[in-house]
Amino acid sequence: MTTFKTPGFWYRRPDFPAGKLECALTPFSYVYDVMQSRKRQKANPQSVAGPVVCVGNIVAGGSGKTPTVLALYDLISRSGLARLPHILTRGYGGRIFGPIRVDPAVHDARDVGDEPLLMALRGAKVIVCRDRVAGAQSAFKHGADLVLMDDGFQNPALKKDLSFLVIDGAAGFGNGRLLPAGPLRERPDAAFARAQAVILIGHDARNVRDELPDGLPVFTAKIKMQGQPDTSSPFIAFAGLGRPEKFRATLVSHGVRVVRFHPFADHHAYTALDLQRLRDEARQVQAKLITTEKDYMRLAPEQRDGIEVLPITLSFDEPEWMERFLRAKLNFEGRNKDA
Repeated sequence: MTTFKTPGFWYRRPDFPAGKLECALTPFSYVYDVMQSRKRQKANPQSVAGPVVCVGNIVAGGSGKTPTVLALYDLISRSGLARLPHILTRGYGGRIFGPIRVDPAVHDARDVGDEPLLMALRGAKVIVCRDRVAGAQSAFKHGADLVLMDDGFQNPALKKDLSFLVIDGAAGFGNGRLLPAGPLRERPDAAFARAQAVILIGHDARNVRDELPDGLPVFTAKIKMQGQPDTSSPFIAFAGLGRPEKFRATLVSHGVRVVRFHPFADHHAYTALDLQRLRDEARQVQAKLITTEKDYMRLAPEQRDGIEVLPITLSFDEPEWMERFLRAKLNFEGRNKDA
């Protein structure tokens, strides 16, 4: 599995000048844009046996999709909008193509990827499949009455009944350029035209709202820590995420003393040497080790000893509005009457 470290220039502020590498990559962004547009034009989305709700984003990684999917899964389950929702995910980083239902007692992150394993351990029903249509069909065969699609907004194969765009308020749309010169998977105006709502996470530091079209609903949400690490002890933190610095910022904002921080590539597969170096450094500075829940999923059981983990959750500022929105957009009343 290849891993990727997010270039720093992807998230420079648009009012700062572009560097040489960013400028050199810009022509490839035009090619990427044309290819993506042609892919969407040729697509013939397939319908499946029940409603499909997609949770996607515009940028490559680090927007907060996983906690958003889990929060929606919990809301849908608690409100009774669906009796047996299933999460459908590609299973990035895993070796199983699927379709397969994730079983934490049988599978590990090498099999299904860190995010599907995490979601299954949180109690969600999770289907992993590289083929989104086959995965959705498998979910409904397993008794699902709603599929919550983790990512796949840019995948046109499966017809979506409702699509959310998740946007991190701290990062926005980065430098505003398409891959590979920037983090954008597609032009924002094209994405907004296909989305039914936006979920904006955290403070809108990049003025995302100013770029959204009038009439597009915006739900706001916050990331919260579950529990609190010992603030009296120094920590060495490490994370392999799309934007690992978010983890450090979360720790610091909650009063955790981070004396060293080690960012790794997104979905990094930790080696014995990686862990040995971290443990040696922790002993030298008399600090504890801490990482994210997703990174913890990628550690073998024998590697986890002495490493603290920081679980996070996402909470909607107005969950009642989100429930009403889902109920209206998916016409659950009509579906239940027909049933």
